[in-house]
Amino acid sequence: MQPLLVRGMMGLGDNLRQRAIIRQLMASHEIWLESSWVSVYHDLIGEGLKVVNKRTRLRTQAKNAMREFSLFSRSRSPAGVQALAVNYPPDLVRRHGSVMAAMCAATSTDISTADFRLPIPMSWKAKAAVWLEQWNTDRPILLYRPLVDRPSDWGGCAARNPDHAAYAELFRLIRDRFFVVSVADLVPGKEWIVGERIEADAMCHAGELEFETLAALTSMSAMVFCSPGFAGVLAQSVGTPVAMTFGGYERSAFFFEGAKSAPVLGIDPIDPCSCFSHHHACKKSIDIEQAKSRLDLFAREAIDRHHRCAEGRSERAA
Repeated sequence: MQPLLVRGMMGLGDNLRQRAIIRQLMASHEIWLESSWVSVYHDLIGEGLKVVNKRTRLRTQAKNAMREFSLFSRSRSPAGVQALAVNYPPDLVRRHGSVMAAMCAATSTDISTADFRLPIPMSWKAKAAVWLEQWNTDRPILLYRPLVDRPSDWGGCAARNPDHAAYAELFRLIRDRFFVVSVADLVPGKEWIVGERIEADAMCHAGELEFETLAALTSMSAMVFCSPGFAGVLAQSVGTPVAMTFGGYERSAFFFEGAKSAPVLGIDPIDPCSCFSHHHACKKSIDIEQAKSRLDLFAREAIDRHHRCAEGRSERAA
């Protein structure tokens, strides 16, 4: 097959979506992918994908690349190989209606068959089970993403984050129905929580959950509650219901590409924005009563779905 060097994106959510692009390209090419993430592609590596280290100063990406250093391919792409960059310029997102569709348009791949679902190995589930045993709860798990800012890595958080008070108020509506695990990787002066600090049942705020454990835990959870970012994409990739509350910068429809594999609730401002700007004065006011009604129903259905799945697993094991 013809070799192809794919210059991948940096973000974890973008790498998860990128799986759909790589999967299609592998049908006709021998692929070398530049990325800071290896385990994201564990199944595709087994089918011949070569992931080479994409060097970066971005904190989270560099930290993961160092952790997974031994897993990167030592095979280099042939000299003069054709290269393809994965991206999604704002104009393409607005024109095609979603981030995934824009990525496909930019790489001449097929959105109708785009599939970024991520299989979870039993070894990853065993890692997550250690944490579940430690927490020892009979309540369904909800993964919660606090709102953060990290201007030294990416300057768009303030624009993208939803209204802080609305985010907290919506979360309080469903908080007591779950065992809440708050997940972040905070470093003073690098990344910190903004808005109201939610009291969770378990707080993993120092990057304790490396990707494999986090992916497995997400797959075993009843629901994810987050703002737009990697957590919502990860939930879709492993089939877990996710409620995402939006602020400025983009709108929820741009994130619905994974709804065919996981229930998705997108809560937009009354006047959603598609500016993709770090500096636009986006209007973030939310119809809070309507949002509460939708979230209440979504959470109930997520819990019912989780219980049905647990009962099905018990019956199969019997």
